[in-house]
Amino acid sequence: MKTKKITREKIVETAVELFSQSGMDAVSMDDIAKKLGVTKPVIYYYFKDKDEMVKYAFNLKKKEIESIFNDLKTFGELSEFIRAIIDKHYMFFSKNALHVNCFFKMIDFGKRDYLRKMAEDVREKNKTKIKAAVENLYLKGKKIGSDTAEVISIFISSLISYLIFEIKMSGKVDMKSIYRLIDVFIKGLGVFFIIMFFSFNFWAMDLNVDEAVEIAFKKNISVLNAYTSERIYKEKINEYYGSAWPQISVSANYTKNIEKPLAFFGGRKTEVGMENVYTMGLNLNQVVWAGGKVDTAIKMARIYSNISVENTKQIKNIIKKSVKQIFYSILYAKELLKLQTDILNISKEHLLTVEEKYKQGLQSDLNVLRQKVEVSNNEPALIKAENLYKTGVLNLKNLLGFELDEEINIVGKLDYNYKKYSFEELYKTALLNRPDYKLSLLNKDMAEKQLKIEKAGHWPTISLFASKQFSGQSETSKFPDENTRGWSSAIGLSFNMPIFNGFSTVSKIKQAEYNLELAERNIEDIKRKIKIEIMESLFAIEEAEKRIESQKVSVENAEKVLKATEERFKNGLASQLEINDATVAYNAARLGYLTAVYDYIISVINLDYTIGL
Repeated sequence: MKTKKITREKIVETAVELFSQSGMDAVSMDDIAKKLGVTKPVIYYYFKDKDEMVKYAFNLKKKEIESIFNDLKTFGELSEFIRAIIDKHYMFFSKNALHVNCFFKMIDFGKRDYLRKMAEDVREKNKTKIKAAVENLYLKGKKIGSDTAEVISIFISSLISYLIFEIKMSGKVDMKSIYRLIDVFIKGLGVFFIIMFFSFNFWAMDLNVDEAVEIAFKKNISVLNAYTSERIYKEKINEYYGSAWPQISVSANYTKNIEKPLAFFGGRKTEVGMENVYTMGLNLNQVVWAGGKVDTAIKMARIYSNISVENTKQIKNIIKKSVKQIFYSILYAKELLKLQTDILNISKEHLLTVEEKYKQGLQSDLNVLRQKVEVSNNEPALIKAENLYKTGVLNLKNLLGFELDEEINIVGKLDYNYKKYSFEELYKTALLNRPDYKLSLLNKDMAEKQLKIEKAGHWPTISLFASKQFSGQSETSKFPDENTRGWSSAIGLSFNMPIFNGFSTVSKIKQAEYNLELAERNIEDIKRKIKIEIMESLFAIEEAEKRIESQKVSVENAEKVLKATEERFKNGLASQLEINDATVAYNAARLGYLTAVYDYIISVINLDYTIGL
């Protein structure tokens, strides 16, 4: 017989056709060779046995069904989205009806548990992808929450199961009925869906990074306290202005003499006054000049107010930085969780392959045990990633002033955009925006004003005073009449000049001069500190950029190596050690890339904080 040129795909296609008709055990390798028009050795060149054919065919279709989710777009209506997924699955199952019948016939027969495990794995992965697609869906600009996505994904999975059953039983499906069922779900159960959708979105807030920062500015305790401090210092201005205005006071007094006061004249005592005494006064005092103390005190109050404003900015910048760092650490944890899940799934897939090869006598029980250890070693990393995510969410809630049991849904990606930075521009921006630098300038102004006040201690104080007094007396409880009451008034100028106070004023002046010296030195120190922080941030950004580019190449190369090694391993050309080494290298490259992106984002956040943005 003349040997035809044949491919692995053609062999499995023919085998599946025969298996679906007569069953796998009733079809021999000779039957497959005759159907293809080739000799039996040609079949054995590509496949060791029929089970290997089935696995190859299954993996081919597995890749096809996974590609269903590659080109899903954004939909305006939920029904459109569900129809798109169902239509894609229907096209797949219809095109591969022979494969469906073949696989189910073998699974139902019960002799090949490996095929059942492979089918269950595909089903679980498909359910996960459906839920992820629903969770990433935006309906009229609003994202669907996790709880609602769970309900929708269960419904879609049920429809897919129905498709498989109908194709298996009759080979066709009434899609109009499917569409009506979708409409029933959307419309007939719409009340339930709306309740689920809006109740979830009420209790579980979708939160992006900018919204998180704004919420922190409104609810964080430190920021709220800073706002209150601002109001306190604004009132300080009014308080100091009070010393510049006239001081007016009213006094009134009533005295009942139980025993009248005595006066002595020429050695004889005489009672003075009457039984009831009434006095009242209106006093005014106005500082005319105090060596500049009053004016300087008002200016100091304004500086204090500006200091409180800059303190608020400083606290807000710290909170903004902290919120962003925690927010992106949560996104990092989410990506890490996905990565660790993939790592665990890959190790489980390799375990299934090793177990099948062990059943075929191609692997030792030691290799099976070694791969089981590999699976077990990957599980703690997944648990750790889950804990990292939960801890990050908890810390973010605390920072935003949320109740710890309040549900939030973190929205965002670990995106990065390369940007060229100029040190000089960054430094100028920092001097314009950094609250701590502005505070150092304000502290210098404050020290100068304090020095001026202390020097004013050598100068006299000149005040204007005026008063109007009332006095009256009576022997009875009646108010004094015109003859026993009267008014008096006075006006004057007060001069007070310090002569000697034990050198306390001189000491206060010296202290103020030293404080001014410290303030000036602190300005230079902060400017130097800003330069160092900017340079450190730029170094970190540059390092992260290089790592991203390097790890991107590493991921691509490691993925190629892993795929090639997996293919060689399936064909018996690579050892378990090689497949594990390739897997570890691929996962390490993915983790390195993910970490580099996260470090880049955190470095940019630190740079923004460093320049006061």
